[in-house]
Amino acid sequence: MRLQRLQHPSPGGSLAWLLLLLALPGAAQGSFEVSVSLEAAMVEHGGAVWINCSTTCQDPGASGGLETSLTKIDSKSGAGWAAFLLANITEWVSAPQCFFICGGDTKVAAADISSYRPPERVVLEPLPEMEPGRAYSLTCRVLNVAPVTHLTVTLRQGGWTLHTETFQNRTGTGPDSVTVTHEIIPRRWDHGQEITCHAALDLRPHGPHFENSSSAVELKVYDLPENPQLQTSPYIEVGTRAAARCGVAGVFPAAGEAGFTLSFGGESVNLTVTTSGATATATAEGEVWSPSPGPRELNCTVTVGPVARSTGQSVLVYSLPEPVLEINESRPLVNSSVTITCRSPEADPRGVLLQLRDAKEILGSSPPAQPSVQLQLTASEQDDGREFTCDARPGSGIPAMKSTSARLTVLYGPRMDDSGCPRKRVWKEGTEQHFSCLARGNPAPAVGCTKDGVSVSIGVQRQVRREDAGTYHCKASNARGSASRDVTVQVEYFDILPLVLGLAAAAVAGAGLAAWGYMYYRSKKIRKYRLRQEQAKAAEPAKPAEQMSLNGDAQNTPDVEQSV
Repeated sequence: MRLQRLQHPSPGGSLAWLLLLLALPGAAQGSFEVSVSLEAAMVEHGGAVWINCSTTCQDPGASGGLETSLTKIDSKSGAGWAAFLLANITEWVSAPQCFFICGGDTKVAAADISSYRPPERVVLEPLPEMEPGRAYSLTCRVLNVAPVTHLTVTLRQGGWTLHTETFQNRTGTGPDSVTVTHEIIPRRWDHGQEITCHAALDLRPHGPHFENSSSAVELKVYDLPENPQLQTSPYIEVGTRAAARCGVAGVFPAAGEAGFTLSFGGESVNLTVTTSGATATATAEGEVWSPSPGPRELNCTVTVGPVARSTGQSVLVYSLPEPVLEINESRPLVNSSVTITCRSPEADPRGVLLQLRDAKEILGSSPPAQPSVQLQLTASEQDDGREFTCDARPGSGIPAMKSTSARLTVLYGPRMDDSGCPRKRVWKEGTEQHFSCLARGNPAPAVGCTKDGVSVSIGVQRQVRREDAGTYHCKASNARGSASRDVTVQVEYFDILPLVLGLAAAAVAGAGLAAWGYMYYRSKKIRKYRLRQEQAKAAEPAKPAEQMSLNGDAQNTPDVEQSV
């Protein structure tokens, strides 16, 4: 009897076929064994494998074969054995059956063949930018692998294993894709670390060992531990620009990573950003303004990676027009009435405090409800050139002020007094002097002076002469009238003739006195000399004749008068 190849037998169909063989005549004669061996029990999906069938039957006429649904593309045989090459194995689990017929007896041996598929691809899902302390999921997908029961998936961070997962309890024989997730809570020092996913299909000892890995995904951790600090003026005038600054410290991983958004009243503000690496500080600066009054909100948002911090500040935009200072007559006549008014156009917020002052004191002020401040005065000479100032301040406590000033000009006729044109002056002959005479008045008066009907130059330096003495007639004139004043100039000088005559008289008197004194002195000396001679003669004793002859003939010597 010749066996025919069965196509795709089911387990139940194979059993019926074996029972049929055992029922053939002579099937129970003799004793032998049938065995089967495989080149590899695990075969790559679509691959090929040799299967060897052998028997212990000693009957040269014994025959055998292989019953399988797999495709046989080659075979070999010999005494007691037969080998078959199975190709294009696409069944994930199959059981080829070797059979031998010996002496009419048939025996069967089955082999288990499993096909495998290495992981087609290992994909680690991209990771978002992370914030320290928050939980994030790592997701790894291993695609189209079989058998899954031999698969191990490992998640690693650098050289550390984060998570390992196996699938021994999975059912099914075909290829499958698996997803592995693991939760992590990043910290600052995790920044820059690499996460990888590794898939290992271990078929040993019946097959090979395969490994595949995903591309590395870098952890990016960002942190802003502090809220930003916003600095600007709480009050801004309409149409003016004010500086706004927003700064944040402790930016991680670097200050340059910080991004800023600054808005004022809902409008974006252009920024200039500076950083300091030493303190991990980033600062944004810009200018804010508004064309209309009212409350505005200044907001600053700082972002680094997924982390955002915001802060805000309320700003009041106010309107404070320049105050108006009105003088009903800017050039009044002296002794006329003048009204000075200080007022303010409408402001926002409403209510302006007004104050009228001059250089010395406050002249008047108003509460917010009063629209103006007025001052009435009678113009005097002292008011000429007087400056008045109108100050306006917001009544809402805004620290701002605007001022307007005006100067009063009082018109009056010339005034001449000793302060500008003294009535009497004393000059010394030969000194340098200038004649001056000033007059007050508005408009400024013109002053002219004459002496003996001749015009005199005023303010010109010159040498004083005796002829400059006299009376000067000065007159000041302007559009409001005129004034006159006489000035007397006295010139002091030195007269030498009396001195010379006095000195001559004194010299003559001195010479006469000296001559008289000399004569008096001489006559007095002569009298004294004669007296001494007479006293000496009277006191001398008589001398012998021989002594007298030795001394000369003294007795006949007459008396002689000597002048000393």
